[in-house]
Amino acid sequence: MTPTLGVVVLSPDGEWDRAVRGLLAQTVPPVSITVVTWVAGRPPADARVRVAHCLPAAAAAVCRREALRTPADFVACLGGHDEPLPGWVEAVVTACSAAGGPGRAGVVRYGAVRIRPDGVVGGVLIPGPGPNGRVGSGGTGRAGRAGPAAPWDALLSGAGLPGDGPGVAGGPVAGGSAGAGDDAPCAVRRDLLTTPAAQPAGCVAVPRLLVRQAPHGGAPAAPSAGPTAPGRRPVRPALVSVVVPVRDGAATLPAQLRALAEQTYTGAVEVLVVDNGSADGTRDVAGRARAWLPGLRIVDAGGRPGEAYARNTGVAAARGDFVAFCDADDVAAPGWLAGLVAAAGGADLVGGALDVGLLSPAYADEQPVPLTEQGDFLPFARGANCAAWRDVLVTVGGWDESYRGGGEDMDLSWRAQLCGYRLAYAPDALMHYRLREGLAALARQKWNYGLSGARLYARYRHAGFARRRPSVAAANWLLLLVRLPDLVRSRRLRRRWVRYAARLAGFLAGSVRHGVLYP
Repeated sequence: MTPTLGVVVLSPDGEWDRAVRGLLAQTVPPVSITVVTWVAGRPPADARVRVAHCLPAAAAAVCRREALRTPADFVACLGGHDEPLPGWVEAVVTACSAAGGPGRAGVVRYGAVRIRPDGVVGGVLIPGPGPNGRVGSGGTGRAGRAGPAAPWDALLSGAGLPGDGPGVAGGPVAGGSAGAGDDAPCAVRRDLLTTPAAQPAGCVAVPRLLVRQAPHGGAPAAPSAGPTAPGRRPVRPALVSVVVPVRDGAATLPAQLRALAEQTYTGAVEVLVVDNGSADGTRDVAGRARAWLPGLRIVDAGGRPGEAYARNTGVAAARGDFVAFCDADDVAAPGWLAGLVAAAGGADLVGGALDVGLLSPAYADEQPVPLTEQGDFLPFARGANCAAWRDVLVTVGGWDESYRGGGEDMDLSWRAQLCGYRLAYAPDALMHYRLREGLAALARQKWNYGLSGARLYARYRHAGFARRRPSVAAANWLLLLVRLPDLVRSRRLRRRWVRYAARLAGFLAGSVRHGVLYP
């Protein structure tokens, strides 16, 4: 028999529309939805929703009481501003069934993407098994929840997990205890709230991002428009917004803007040059480009440095329902935008092709690998040539601004796919790509890639992102030592040596910084 799920929604401020709307839209609906709030006077808008009022001090007890009243096998709890993504209930009950049904699994943990009040991603939580079956968190940027705003305290105390709210006692579950890092949300078997299990309850981890989680106890996150179901995308966007982040790009920006003006795409387009604190006349250069791009807008993103911040600023200013991204030092082929749009109707996120032959012909051996040939656990669209429907960017929290110098494109693509979105490759969307010329700039770029690689592993290792074996890493370092004479043999060999050495060194530094082993 398939287990069932009941949901308790804790709403301190009396706002629960986001959570309830997402629950009612589930393909497999929960058997019960109860809102617990201490704001009186608001009746439920749907007969399937029950509201229980209480005083703040009694929130934990009332949540527990309402959880016990549900006829479901499992109980989950959401905040009023949280948004369950499509397939959340189905994924949870499927995990319960796979673990032996309601008689076996006691706790089902699942992933969540945390959204800051400004709508930008603030963290990713992905559960994973620890030693002896413990469940831990594979996210970074974790923020603990305290007091009555932590709805899980009422449920997890009965399930044997420690809580951080008032009057909650902790205990062992699945052979271990959940520490401060074990904050991925979960569903708990209802009978564990009343009857202590003779043996530690089994834990099941679902390594997917199933909830868009608002900050509890603070300002609510900006709402999403709600994910679009597969197959319901329009064939063609109403308006395409092209976002070009730039910092001190006066020398290269004109060629890119000229290329954007010569696109073969015939639909409505707007171009936004997002200035990330330039001091070299970039704005003047962009302004003169209005002669061939009349609708060009210049957006200020000088608040802090970073491509992710600039891109998010561009998305916020964009008016289009489909947003494309390119860099100021590259040059788009005439069919670039048409290629991205052609792939957009059957996808949520699109990656195009990069080619170094025009702008960096001397470095053909550094040609970026196409999306379809990438060897990582999930493919990704490179930030220099990608596009996404606006609702996707809003739902997943856009670009993670805490990444600097690389890795933010992998993070965005992986986060979107773990939320259930589809990534497509558009080989006809060609971008002429410029590589770093100087050794210092190249080493800095590869060092940053190494740092971000370790960080990505820390975040996504429980979703399936595997590190290289230490023996492989040791062999790579040994090869670098053997090829040390390459530094003086030729410019090409010296560049290759610096490229690999900087990245390997970045892996080690990132491992120390993020507390993981990613050699």
